[in-house]
Amino acid sequence: MDASDYLAKTYELKSLTSNGATDKALAQFSQITGLWEPSLEKGNIPRRVDLLFQGFVGWHARMIMSRLPVCGDLEFRIIGNDIADMFGHTLQTGDRFSSLPHVAFEDYAEYFKAIKSGGTYGRYSGIIPFEGRAHRTFDVLDLPAADEEGNLAFLYSFFLMGPRRRRA
Repeated sequence: MDASDYLAKTYELKSLTSNGATDKALAQFSQITGLWEPSLEKGNIPRRVDLLFQGFVGWHARMIMSRLPVCGDLEFRIIGNDIADMFGHTLQTGDRFSSLPHVAFEDYAEYFKAIKSGGTYGRYSGIIPFEGRAHRTFDVLDLPAADEEGNLAFLYSFFLMGPRRRRA
């Protein structure tokens, strides 16, 4: 696997709504982006305590909620069942991204640090970045959330599975 097998990019949070209107892939996450929009319209990032778990109906099995430290090395807090299956049960609550075996997404720390710096959200599309899992593709929307004091501290990741890749 190399960088041509995936695209990981960050975008300005203030463009989330307008991008969703023109980007068909992002539009698939409209239920989720709608949960962020009221806070973003006020110039804020939603606080984790204000993001009610019931709002994620239909996404629970396809989401991860992580603590997002400054270094960009995620600490997984909640892992949906479909995501655990997708990654071959290598993701465990409390694990850090850097501790995962055979990760082929080498620039992950820079990607997550860019989101942590504030004002951005992330999109990943391409193959599953784990050795032995590259036959599947997915799209991921990574959205930041704040702690109770308003400090950016969490990352919510929402997954849509893509088609199986054909082997050459």
